[in-house]
Amino acid sequence: MKTKVPPPIIALVMIAIIYLSSLIIEPIAFGYQTVISILVVVIGLSCAIPSFRLFAKHKTTISPFTPSETTALVTEGMYRYSRNPMYLGLVLLTIAATIFFGTWLGVVIVVAFIFLLNFLQILPEEKALLDIFGEEYVEYQKKVRRWI
Repeated sequence: MKTKVPPPIIALVMIAIIYLSSLIIEPIAFGYQTVISILVVVIGLSCAIPSFRLFAKHKTTISPFTPSETTALVTEGMYRYSRNPMYLGLVLLTIAATIFFGTWLGVVIVVAFIFLLNFLQILPEEKALLDIFGEEYVEYQKKVRRWI
């Protein structure tokens, strides 16, 4: 793996940067800002938490550092719609922070986070899954998009 920092920690760093940017740059305020951000948090957690449970159910690794230890290709639940619902959940949390803190710089940070996830985490994981599951993973890739 290219990254040595777990994606949830990277997400927390991104959220901290989003918060700090709101202290430096005048935040944008609009109606229902808090409600919308809470809704996005709930959606993000609804993507990620059941996905963790599916990995536990299938007794396969959730470690982002050891995709080669994967023992099952999980294709049910959120995995029918996204190949990366855990990462999607993290991205939604950073989007929620951007909305909550009202910082336009958060949009840039979210895009940077997606870029980091794609190149440091997802692409190496996909290569490992292709090595482990071969044609089964190729077929899954054809049916299910990387994000949504």
